[in-house]
Amino acid sequence: MDAILLCAGFGTRLGALARETAKPLLPVAGKPIVEYLVEQFAATGRVTDLWVVSNHRFAPQFDAWRDGLARRQPDLRIEIVDDGATSNDNRLGAVRDLAFALEQRARLGPTLVSAGDNLFDFDVAGMLDDHTVQPRNLVLAYREAYREKLRRTGVAECDTSGRIVGFAEKPAEPAAEWACPAFYILQPNALALIPDFLGQQPKADAPGAFIAWLVERQPVFAHEMHGRRLSIGDPESYRAAEAWIGQAEPRLRPSNETPDRD
Repeated sequence: MDAILLCAGFGTRLGALARETAKPLLPVAGKPIVEYLVEQFAATGRVTDLWVVSNHRFAPQFDAWRDGLARRQPDLRIEIVDDGATSNDNRLGAVRDLAFALEQRARLGPTLVSAGDNLFDFDVAGMLDDHTVQPRNLVLAYREAYREKLRRTGVAECDTSGRIVGFAEKPAEPAAEWACPAFYILQPNALALIPDFLGQQPKADAPGAFIAWLVERQPVFAHEMHGRRLSIGDPESYRAAEAWIGQAEPRLRPSNETPDRD
């Protein structure tokens, strides 16, 4: 399966931390944020081609990172896609970046799509298994009891079969407790609709806006995440990331030390 990582933002909320370094390449416990996710993809043995969308300003940094990673992950083919944006003012936005990456590919198959600034502690292979058993559009989802957190992410309403019957990106009044970060497996017929979506909503930025539109046109199902997730968007969450890694499952930690758990 191919995967696309959306890494073209400028990290403006991080201020000086992301002024000279792309946010997904900021180090956490000695490793770039995005590399944790890439290692999880590679560990499945089923993600073979990875497309990383960068803005123009930070594309050379991603090129250098890829060259170093190739020595550690020789079986993973990584392509850096430069979207041409030079500042936050002329950025394409995540959905247009996704469309741009898809245009670079010779074939269109089921694709894993993720933002590049999240840390996850869950079994990625389990989601791929879910898709293998029943190929369909899948959105990662987990129960979140805190409404303030739900207001900062995608929120899904699901029926008893797990089909998403309603979706909202960062809703002021969340209608459900299913939080959905930007982590999806999308079928080719769904990806083919992105130009139609952008024609109707040209200013849409967050990938969740496309999911909200898609659920009204195609079946989309939730895959429940059993684990944790940390979105890195501001200095506070970045500072929390190192402690988060220390508490994560052994597969994410950079050493064999096992931290105490509450």
